[in-house]
Amino acid sequence: MVNEKTKRKRSCYRIPDEVKLRIAEERHVEGKSVSEIAKEHGLGKTSVNKILRTFAAENDKSALFMKKDAKTSESEEIKALRKEVLELKKKLYDETMRADFFETMVDVSEEMFGIEIRKKAGTGQSKGCTKTK
Repeated sequence: MVNEKTKRKRSCYRIPDEVKLRIAEERHVEGKSVSEIAKEHGLGKTSVNKILRTFAAENDKSALFMKKDAKTSESEEIKALRKEVLELKKKLYDETMRADFFETMVDVSEEMFGIEIRKKAGTGQSKGCTKTK
Protein backbone atom coordinates (compact mmCIF):
# COMPACT_ATOMS: atom_id res chain seq x y z
CA MET A 1 0.00 0.00 0.00
CA VAL A 2 1.38 3.45 -1.00
CA ASN A 3 1.36 6.16 1.60
CA GLU A 4 -0.99 8.92 0.42
CA LYS A 5 1.19 11.71 1.87
CA THR A 6 4.28 10.74 -0.09
CA LYS A 7 2.44 10.19 -3.33
CA ARG A 8 2.55 13.32 -5.53
CA LYS A 9 -0.39 14.22 -7.64
CA ARG A 10 0.47 15.08 -11.18
CA SER A 11 -1.67 17.63 -12.84
CA CYS A 12 -2.81 17.02 -16.37
CA TYR A 13 -2.61 20.69 -17.28
CA ARG A 14 -1.60 21.21 -20.89
CA ILE A 15 0.03 24.53 -21.67
CA PRO A 16 -1.54 26.20 -24.71
CA ASP A 17 0.67 26.91 -27.72
CA GLU A 18 0.05 30.66 -27.37
CA VAL A 19 1.54 30.57 -23.87
CA LYS A 20 4.50 28.54 -25.11
CA LEU A 21 5.13 31.06 -27.86
CA ARG A 22 4.86 33.92 -25.35
CA ILE A 23 7.36 32.17 -23.07
CA ALA A 24 9.80 31.77 -25.98
CA GLU A 25 9.39 35.44 -26.90
CA GLU A 26 9.93 36.57 -23.31
CA ARG A 27 13.13 34.52 -23.10
CA HIS A 28 14.67 35.23 -26.50
CA VAL A 29 13.33 38.66 -27.44
CA GLU A 30 12.84 40.37 -24.09
CA GLY A 31 15.77 38.57 -22.47
CA LYS A 32 13.94 37.60 -19.28
CA SER A 33 15.42 34.91 -17.07
CA VAL A 34 13.86 31.47 -16.73
CA SER A 35 13.09 32.23 -13.07
CA GLU A 36 11.18 35.42 -13.98
CA ILE A 37 9.19 33.63 -16.66
CA ALA A 38 8.40 30.71 -14.36
CA LYS A 39 7.19 33.07 -11.63
CA GLU A 40 5.03 35.12 -14.02
CA HIS A 41 3.33 32.10 -15.55
CA GLY A 42 3.06 30.05 -12.37
CA LEU A 43 5.26 27.26 -13.72
CA GLY A 44 8.39 25.52 -12.54
CA LYS A 45 11.77 26.35 -13.99
CA THR A 46 12.03 22.82 -15.35
CA SER A 47 8.74 23.25 -17.22
CA VAL A 48 9.90 26.54 -18.72
CA ASN A 49 13.21 25.00 -19.80
CA LYS A 50 11.37 22.07 -21.36
CA ILE A 51 9.06 24.44 -23.25
CA LEU A 52 12.05 26.39 -24.52
CA ARG A 53 13.85 23.22 -25.64
CA THR A 54 10.81 21.80 -27.44
CA PHE A 55 10.03 25.16 -28.99
CA ALA A 56 13.58 25.48 -30.30
CA ALA A 57 13.50 21.90 -31.64
CA GLU A 58 10.13 22.32 -33.35
CA ASN A 59 10.76 25.82 -34.64
CA ASP A 60 14.47 26.00 -35.44
CA LYS A 61 14.17 28.93 -37.83
CA SER A 62 11.71 30.87 -35.67
CA ALA A 63 13.92 30.57 -32.59
CA LEU A 64 16.97 31.69 -34.52
CA PHE A 65 15.10 34.65 -36.01
CA MET A 66 13.86 35.63 -32.56
CA LYS A 67 17.42 35.68 -31.23
CA LYS A 68 18.71 37.62 -34.25
CA ASP A 69 15.77 40.04 -34.20
CA ALA A 70 16.33 40.70 -30.52
CA LYS A 71 19.97 41.58 -31.10
CA THR A 72 19.38 43.62 -34.25
CA SER A 73 16.34 45.41 -32.88
CA GLU A 74 18.28 46.42 -29.76
CA SER A 75 21.23 47.68 -31.78
CA GLU A 76 18.95 49.49 -34.21
CA GLU A 77 17.06 51.02 -31.29
CA ILE A 78 20.31 52.16 -29.71
CA LYS A 79 21.43 53.72 -33.01
CA ALA A 80 18.08 55.48 -33.38
CA LEU A 81 18.25 56.78 -29.80
CA ARG A 82 21.79 58.06 -30.31
CA LYS A 83 20.70 59.83 -33.48
CA GLU A 84 17.75 61.38 -31.64
CA VAL A 85 20.03 62.55 -28.80
CA LEU A 86 22.35 64.24 -31.31
CA GLU A 87 19.41 65.96 -33.02
CA LEU A 88 18.05 67.17 -29.68
CA LYS A 89 21.47 68.47 -28.63
CA LYS A 90 21.71 70.40 -31.89
CA LYS A 91 18.23 71.88 -31.39
CA LEU A 92 19.09 72.82 -27.82
CA TYR A 93 22.30 74.50 -28.98
CA ASP A 94 20.41 76.40 -31.72
CA GLU A 95 17.73 77.57 -29.28
CA THR A 96 20.34 78.64 -26.73
CA MET A 97 22.14 80.64 -29.39
CA ARG A 98 18.83 82.18 -30.48
CA ALA A 99 17.98 83.19 -26.89
CA ASP A 100 21.46 84.68 -26.39
CA PHE A 101 21.17 86.59 -29.67
CA PHE A 102 17.75 87.94 -28.65
CA GLU A 103 19.06 89.07 -25.26
CA THR A 104 22.04 90.79 -26.88
CA MET A 105 19.81 92.45 -29.49
CA VAL A 106 17.50 93.83 -26.80
CA ASP A 107 20.46 95.07 -24.73
CA VAL A 108 22.00 96.87 -27.72
CA SER A 109 18.65 98.36 -28.76
CA GLU A 110 17.93 99.64 -25.25
CA GLU A 111 21.38 101.21 -25.09
CA MET A 112 21.20 102.70 -28.60
CA PHE A 113 17.72 104.20 -28.39
CA GLY A 114 17.51 104.78 -24.64
CA ILE A 115 14.15 102.99 -24.45
CA GLU A 116 13.29 100.14 -22.09
CA ILE A 117 12.14 97.34 -24.36
CA ARG A 118 11.65 94.67 -21.70
CA LYS A 119 8.49 95.04 -19.67
CA LYS A 120 8.77 94.87 -15.95
CA ALA A 121 6.75 92.23 -14.13
CA GLY A 122 3.28 93.38 -13.11
CA THR A 123 2.86 96.08 -15.75
CA GLY A 124 -0.41 96.04 -17.60
CA GLN A 125 -1.24 96.57 -21.24
CA SER A 126 -0.65 100.12 -22.43
CA LYS A 127 -3.75 102.25 -23.06
CA GLY A 128 -2.86 102.98 -26.65
CA CYS A 129 -3.36 99.34 -27.67
CA THR A 130 -7.10 99.05 -26.98
CA LYS A 131 -9.32 98.05 -29.87
CA THR A 132 -12.05 100.39 -31.05
CA LYS A 133 -15.28 99.21 -32.59
